[in-house]
Amino acid sequence: MDASLWLMLAMGLLGSLHCLGMCGGLVCALSMTQPKVWWGGLLGYQLGRVTTYVLLGLLVGLFGVTLGALGGGLVLQGFAILAGILMVVFGLNLAGWLPDPLQRLTARVSQRIGLARLARRYAERASLSGWYALGMANGLLPCGLLYAALGLALASASLAEAMLKMALFGLGTIPAMLLAPSLVRRLTPQLRGRTLRIAGVTLILLGVLTMLRDGSQHAHHLSNAEMGTCVTEPVGEVAPSTVTLEPSRR
Repeated sequence: MDASLWLMLAMGLLGSLHCLGMCGGLVCALSMTQPKVWWGGLLGYQLGRVTTYVLLGLLVGLFGVTLGALGGGLVLQGFAILAGILMVVFGLNLAGWLPDPLQRLTARVSQRIGLARLARRYAERASLSGWYALGMANGLLPCGLLYAALGLALASASLAEAMLKMALFGLGTIPAMLLAPSLVRRLTPQLRGRTLRIAGVTLILLGVLTMLRDGSQHAHHLSNAEMGTCVTEPVGEVAPSTVTLEPSRR
């Protein structure tokens, strides 16, 4: 599998630890309304989120394909570099060294789409379709790492690859989110803080590597463009020499 696809999977896995604090509370609330953990409902909820991510990948993939067809290669690389910056910012937040810049926006969007209302509606009902719809709505919440994943998907300039990358990103978040009820109960604050710092540092390194990789590709593209625009001065035409053949004397 391509390295960029592994990157999307790792982003989802590392970022899901942050989701335990934001989306994990919702998952735990849904689980506690049932006599026991309803794994079918939790899985439907997760698949709903992944569905939203894939649909978002479809949208940015169309945009990336259009940019590529119009010769916007430098713009696509710019989106990839921006994705690396967002990964670094998210990693700093995950490690506890930077406040979440999207916290207020997330709360507002959650209120607008009625996430709490949907959760109350389907909490006491074992409705697979309801939990799936709730997961789809949850996938629309603002998230810095989600935007980074969308930036990398857009930069691929391929519809199929963009959707695949977003699917892998979503699948990477599933393990921690499925285990959220048990993890929240078992993880001590000290262990949770240590785990988040390790995940944050790893994500920062991945973001820096992403910026360096795409930055070097950008510089290589510019150097090739400069070489292509070099104009060679025309060489003056050489007048044809006339050779006079003298008749041989005998």
